[in-house]
Amino acid sequence: MALSETTTLRVPRELRDEISRLAEQRGTTMLGVVTDAVSRLGREEWWLSVRDALDGLDAAQTASYLAESAGLDAAVADGLDGP
Repeated sequence: MALSETTTLRVPRELRDEISRLAEQRGTTMLGVVTDAVSRLGREEWWLSVRDALDGLDAAQTASYLAESAGLDAAVADGLDGP
């Protein structure tokens, strides 16, 4: 990962030590650990927003969503690998 600009982030020593421990355990850098953690958190937040949106559907919207999903499932199960 090439960085054109950097900055300093002050964290408690215990957190820095934990990041360092994880980096050593994974065979990566501290930056790699932080990058992975932030990426995972972003995905988690995205999925939470999807779940919240689905939970907010009314009965008609839910039926429409399920019908569309069933159609997509059938297309995926057609055995074709490409366009």
